[in-house]
Amino acid sequence: MSKRHSKRKQRNISIILIIIALVLLAGCGIYFLMNKNSVDENNGNNNSSTASIGSSGDNSAEAKKADDNKDDNSSDITFEDLSKYYYTFSSGAGGWSDDFSIEKDGYFHGSYHDSEMGDTSDEHPNGSVYFCQYEGHFENIQKIDEYTFSMTMKDIKVTNDQNEYVEDGMLFIPSEPYALNNAKEVQIYLPGKPVDGMDEELQMWLSINYQDQKDTVEKFSLVNVNENQGITTCERMSAKEEAQSSYDSAKNSYDYYGQQLQEATATPEMVEITGAQVKEADYALNDIWRLVKYNVDEDTYNKALAEQRQWLKDRDAQAEKDAAEFEGGTFEPVMYNDTVASMTLERCKELLKYFE
Repeated sequence: MSKRHSKRKQRNISIILIIIALVLLAGCGIYFLMNKNSVDENNGNNNSSTASIGSSGDNSAEAKKADDNKDDNSSDITFEDLSKYYYTFSSGAGGWSDDFSIEKDGYFHGSYHDSEMGDTSDEHPNGSVYFCQYEGHFENIQKIDEYTFSMTMKDIKVTNDQNEYVEDGMLFIPSEPYALNNAKEVQIYLPGKPVDGMDEELQMWLSINYQDQKDTVEKFSLVNVNENQGITTCERMSAKEEAQSSYDSAKNSYDYYGQQLQEATATPEMVEITGAQVKEADYALNDIWRLVKYNVDEDTYNKALAEQRQWLKDRDAQAEKDAAEFEGGTFEPVMYNDTVASMTLERCKELLKYFE
């Protein structure tokens, strides 16, 4: 565990019981809102990451098939079961949170953020945010007892760039995953698991999801065994709801930056603003594409994949054509970003058809 995470963990254990009531009022809806607005590093970057089709690894039809992870030594819990929840490890008071989802084949993806509003300077008067986006794979679900299973983390990697940047008066500082830090083994607790004998610190983390102390675990939970960290859950939206929410969030961000663009007077500012539009649209496209991948049948997915690859070629060609009108000028990247952002957002809307 990093020194930063260790210090934060000690600080939050001392206050966690005080804030439980506040967390209960907030509800699980916080997870999706935070994850949709997680920060990204690509402001002003003309190269959209959607060229990779999606960030969840192999995009072949074979990779799309869910790994039910059943063998002679495993039992009832599968990755498809785990894909029905959002997972959260947080302070509960809005200071920091690490949130992730697990897909039907064991692939997971998430984001971490920690706001330090008192950490300011003339360059970033609105504070600092430590952030991280990551992905990886779980494997090998095994039964321990009636209420406990375990799984192994096969790999994990940070997917955002490691450069600091300032946006809207805030300094964004690359960090590392927290909930799954050093998580070689992750245990799965089922409702009904006895609390008796459970470490007091772990009970405090898991009690965030409970209205009062009980003799048994009340909700589906995960535990990072090496770090003794309890990860709480709430029910995941349907694929249709999640895709629509991703699109709506991207559209709102696009319109927000569009208003800023109208008020901008300098070309470098326009490059930054249109880059932010690309970032938001690109994030939504990857998110919606991942939902397509895991929620349609194989034939539909293969057709969608061919369509997506052709669309990417067409979009990039159109962006280059539009930017070529200003070749060599300072407005060239503005035009490129503008085309990429608008076409990507429109593609997000088109992909919603797969959830009708």
